[in-house]
Amino acid sequence: MTSLKSALHQLCSEFGRITRLDILTAMHEGTKQAICFLRMEHPEQEQQLMKTLGVGRFGGEVVFVLNLSVPVTTEDHGPSSQWADSNLYK
Repeated sequence: MTSLKSALHQLCSEFGRITRLDILTAMHEGTKQAICFLRMEHPEQEQQLMKTLGVGRFGGEVVFVLNLSVPVTTEDHGPSSQWADSNLYK
């Protein structure tokens, strides 16, 4: 998850600083996905990010889904979704 967090910070850096980033991993039709919820420092930065990347909001946070190129193993039992990471940046 560290490389995903780094990539998201790099992707969003042209719009400003991420102040909150939560990542939920899920399985959808055999594909492992990361559902990313984030907040930027200023609403204007979030608007520009959403417009540029073509993403939206859910519950007040910018949200988008990424397909992860991680092979699914037989060890992937349990819930189909789980919180992988939750950080508040100050």
